Amino acid sequence: MKLLTVGDAKTSKGEKLGYLTGILYLSPADESGIMNTCPKSTAGCRAACLYTAGRAAIFPMINKARQRKTRLLAMQPARFRATLRADISALIRKAKRTKQTPCVRVNGTSDLPQLALEMAREFPDVQFYDYTKIPQPWKRTLPNYHITFSLSEENAIDAITALQHGVNVAVVFNTKKSELLPNKWEGFPVVKGDLHDLRFLDQHRMGLVIGLYAKGRARQDTSVKFDPSSGPS
Repeated sequence: MKLLTVGDAKTSKGEKLGYLTGILYLSPADESGIMNTCPKSTAGCRAACLYTAGRAAIFPMINKARQRKTRLLAMQPARFRATLRADISALIRKAKRTKQTPCVRVNGTSDLPQLALEMAREFPDVQFYDYTKIPQPWKRTLPNYHITFSLSEENAIDAITALQHGVNVAVVFNTKKSELLPNKWEGFPVVKGDLHDLRFLDQHRMGLVIGLYAKGRARQDTSVKFDPSSGPS
């Protein structure tokens, strides 16, 4: 069983920039029925999760594969980690052949910082990056592990604190793709985050707001959208 997904729609934009990304997709929150992979998930973020967007929303077999991976992590953690290491090594070899830079996102649809930190320490020459809703992400970054905090309907204070510590925060705006994102949110500059998924390229001397358009069920779920005309600015 391969654990990393390479070359999906999310990472294709990054490949045009010279990066080959492998993403680990597990069952989010408690969808697997065996473990909770998102300890800080909320009703809004579960409704808006990428679990409901893209090919996974169309092909049930994709979510079944994610459930199998999650069960492997829960029931055979040593085997899971050995397989993940092998996949990362294979990604590195492929990136070398294609003259690209390898990078890994351990938490594609999960929020397990210790697993990501473990892999980042074992592969110091590989760029790792993730999104998280677990507070104080600045305490978990490494030179090769970049974290973007994700705003939910319950963690605005944690999000602003992260920005004040220089950590970027992803915000889903209730904005049509044909419309411009606001210039600022809570006084921090907003950049368009849908151009690519390589969040470690979003460099700034202070925290940036990574503006995202709603995808999947989030288009209908107002609890996880933030309207720049009526919300914080």
